[in-house]
Amino acid sequence: MNEREAVLEAKSQLKEGNIILYPSDTIWGLSADATNAEAVEKIIDLKGRSEEKSFIVLINSDRMLYQCFRDIPEIVWELFDLSNDPLTIVLKNGQFVAPNVINKDGSLGVRMVKSGSCFDLLNAFNKPIISTSPNFSAQPTPNSFDKIDPKIKEAVDFIYPQTFAKDLKMKPSKIISVGIDGEVKILRK
Repeated sequence: MNEREAVLEAKSQLKEGNIILYPSDTIWGLSADATNAEAVEKIIDLKGRSEEKSFIVLINSDRMLYQCFRDIPEIVWELFDLSNDPLTIVLKNGQFVAPNVINKDGSLGVRMVKSGSCFDLLNAFNKPIISTSPNFSAQPTPNSFDKIDPKIKEAVDFIYPQTFAKDLKMKPSKIISVGIDGEVKILRK
């Protein structure tokens, strides 16, 4: 399977409402269509995750950001433009994604993917996807493919070939919260 075929297979799996194990721009992640509540529920069930925890949504364009929020403070554009490292921004009033993706307080975390296999998948899929660490709740986040629990690997519908997972940073993104008024708070360095 070449990289283009892998992207097309991952896209097909997401369209079917399936779960994929995929190299994001940071670490390996479990992903599903962010607009499909049933697909998101599959990940919640697999991880044994509390429904109280929200997900990070991966996007790769301004258009996709507007698929998640109506009002976007100007500082958000600047933060995404200036960030050289993966950056997740949490904003209030998330919309147009599955209800089980948005936090109870209405906030939603999004990360703008700028390159790599994950960028290519987002381009092909043309919609936001969720991303969460490939581990069971309360277990440590695996920092390599080999450390992902075999039960997780067996439970997903598609595993992206490791050969093409060359852009991984192998550490989670920084997380910043931005208020409607543009106030910035660092949540994770």
